[in-house]
Amino acid sequence: MSVNDALVPNRIILGERNHEAATALLISRAERQLKIFDPDLSRGGYQGRSCHALLQDFLAKNRQNRLTIILHDCRFLTANCPRLINLMRDYSHAITVYLTDTRAHVAQDAFVLADNRDYLHRFHIDHARFKYGLDDQAAAKPLHERFDQLLEATDSILSITTLGL
Repeated sequence: MSVNDALVPNRIILGERNHEAATALLISRAERQLKIFDPDLSRGGYQGRSCHALLQDFLAKNRQNRLTIILHDCRFLTANCPRLINLMRDYSHAITVYLTDTRAHVAQDAFVLADNRDYLHRFHIDHARFKYGLDDQAAAKPLHERFDQLLEATDSILSITTLGL
């Protein structure tokens, strides 16, 4: 069975490779908006070429497309994701990376939201156990609400200008 054969929506799925494949699937399906909450982006394949290509395709599709990322810690991003940093430079109008304050650090899951319909939810960052759904606004809604709550618990924006990174 291939990785993609194991990706059945609305079921609990295990494995890092499956998680990366599901992350790529959600990014590829996004039409207008991507929201990502992850403690540090160290899981999900964000540092890889394929994720970079998918994000670049998403951002290049339409000047109005937006990518919003919320992190607890940006060290993995700045040290291991040069392609994503380059995208942040090239698409500075479309990408915002927020850093949470300490009160939000209790959140130890991760999720990706594509538009208002698709979601991927990793239940705990230390375990490759997740669920995802396609065209399921009702199931995605609570994660959108959590994203907004986490956004309220941010205290800075990661800047890639010469004054930032």
